[in-house]
Amino acid sequence: MTSVQDSTAPTPRREDILSQTTILLFSVTLGMATVVVPLVATAAGYQLGAVGFLVGVSAITQIIARAGMGALMDRFSTRTFVLVALILLASSCVILGVTDELWAFVASQLLQGAARAYFFTGMQTHVIRASRPAVSALAIMNVTNGVGLLIGPLLAGIIGASSLSFALFIAAGIAGPGVLSCAFLIRYEPFAKPRTETAEKAVPMWRRDGVTTAGWMGATAGGWRGILNSYLPVLLTEAGHSIPVVGAMMTLANLAALAGSAVARPVRRTGVRLSAVLGAALAVGGVALMAFMTPHLVLAGAFLFISGVGAGILQTLGPALATEAVGLEERGRAIASVGTFRAISLLVTPMGIGALIFLVPSAAVATAIVAVAVGIPAMATRDGTRRKP
Repeated sequence: MTSVQDSTAPTPRREDILSQTTILLFSVTLGMATVVVPLVATAAGYQLGAVGFLVGVSAITQIIARAGMGALMDRFSTRTFVLVALILLASSCVILGVTDELWAFVASQLLQGAARAYFFTGMQTHVIRASRPAVSALAIMNVTNGVGLLIGPLLAGIIGASSLSFALFIAAGIAGPGVLSCAFLIRYEPFAKPRTETAEKAVPMWRRDGVTTAGWMGATAGGWRGILNSYLPVLLTEAGHSIPVVGAMMTLANLAALAGSAVARPVRRTGVRLSAVLGAALAVGGVALMAFMTPHLVLAGAFLFISGVGAGILQTLGPALATEAVGLEERGRAIASVGTFRAISLLVTPMGIGALIFLVPSAAVATAIVAVAVGIPAMATRDGTRRKP
């Protein structure tokens, strides 16, 4: 548990094993929760429109947590955020596993939102402080995260077919070993505060060239994830598919996001604008078409896969582009800003769908409308990213 400054040597093999193990265990737990929570809501008798609001509650604490992380990173190590995230995520699963009362949903989702914020911002910042280029470090993280999100939904589908509550307890148990592996990660020192206040640094982080572009990319990826976490399981079960099929479809979506992360680096070479347009078009176009095809499993799966590739590109390039646009001491704040865009989208997307359900003919139409709306800013963005030493 050594405390070090940012590494300039190759990442130690031990650190790689510990960090990827931590990411994997967190992601398996999260993958299970994202499948089970909407199904628990519908099983408990909540109306279709209410599901989006219940799931969207998690984004409230995401927004609050991410907004404050920039300053907190000047005081606490990234490892601390990851450790707290694992504990919060396990607690959220246990609470909802015990009871499906409204207060339990709200408490569980608020804890899950904070866990997501602390984990992804903390771990993304942690891995880019080693010697690898930011895109490569984040791509490796996203691959491991993607593997966890492949395993989690499948486990949730298999176990949840017998008992949704038991699936949540198993998810919480999986997060436990992650606490242990996290405790032995390198403890990078908190970021040093900038000593001088330049005109550029006086501009809010989220308005910086490059960071704004990355933020809209993150928002589109967040909207895609928000749909998966809320209405995808509901749309599939409403179309007559079983819980194991729902888990398999979630796994397919995450497999596609994994493929998107794998091709993010070559896509980056086409330029920021084209990367953003391509990723956003695939993500929102694919998920919008998928919403109408849920009765036809093969077609729904094909469009879901297309959307996942786009989301994988966006969620890998967004944080990487943000770190390229700022100085070394501001990388944590830049990633937190991109995460705030994502968190707001995670709130707005399911709640927007939930509200539209009462105004449009079906949940599929509402999903498609909101998906396209979320992707427009990323497709209209300009190439403002510039590299800094």
